Amino acid sequence: MNYATVTTPNRRVRRTILSIKNKGGVGGSHLTIATATLLRMSADGAFTTVLVDLNGSTGTTISKMGERDADGLLREEQSLEHGVPAIDLFDPDQRGRLLPLTQIEDRFLILDGPAASLNTFRALTENLDAGDFARANANAGRDLVVMIPITPHLASIAAVPDAIAMFGDQARYVVVRSMLGYKPNDYVLWDSAEYCDKFGQVVSGRSKAMLTEMGGRVLDMPTLTPKVLARAEALKVPFAEALTSPLLALDEQLSVRKWLNAWASQLDLIRDMLGLDADFVWTVA
Repeated sequence: MNYATVTTPNRRVRRTILSIKNKGGVGGSHLTIATATLLRMSADGAFTTVLVDLNGSTGTTISKMGERDADGLLREEQSLEHGVPAIDLFDPDQRGRLLPLTQIEDRFLILDGPAASLNTFRALTENLDAGDFARANANAGRDLVVMIPITPHLASIAAVPDAIAMFGDQARYVVVRSMLGYKPNDYVLWDSAEYCDKFGQVVSGRSKAMLTEMGGRVLDMPTLTPKVLARAEALKVPFAEALTSPLLALDEQLSVRKWLNAWASQLDLIRDMLGLDADFVWTVA
């Protein structure tokens, strides 16, 4: 099914959100963390959200959102609804666990892919690839939403056509432009119809066109003040707790709140892709 030409009603279909990239430093983990935080806060008991770190037990997402014991150590067993289970995508023996994961009944399954995860999906096992993962989602009654975080640099933008080529019309696509140190007009390579190098070779331009052809969308990831982010990370205070944590100053709490609200406004632009009802309200509390 080609999502560029077929319009489906806003159904309560379960969603798998896969954040995938090849280059680091594009904000992929904060994208998934903020999305899971907002969905969990806004659910009001109507649904559950599972967040999985594909960089194993040492990944960014589990370190920021994982359940901890009284000594602050990550629990070896993470609950699906509140913790962050981990799968090491770079361990061939663990990759196969991705397909059974699609069978869970939770409304949202969010997968945080680390740097080089896009290439790894080309061959999950000797026999299975990205297409098989997409089909497993479809067979389990899940819609696959592939989120691709990018910066203005060519190496990260190149992940967009690569992802579309891998998953084809079995997925919906959302490109998320990082605003950390960037402005919209910095994305000249993304916006240009054809950007050529000094030899006259087209090096950029088809990525945005391919996304449009597939009916994809573009969101902008807002920036959380780096000082506030650094403090929250060092204190091991997840974003949901940071809203009221006495460990953070009032201005820091408000900064996190404004950042989450800004991202909620962006996610609201794809509420149809996420299968959220018209009366769904994003709640930052």
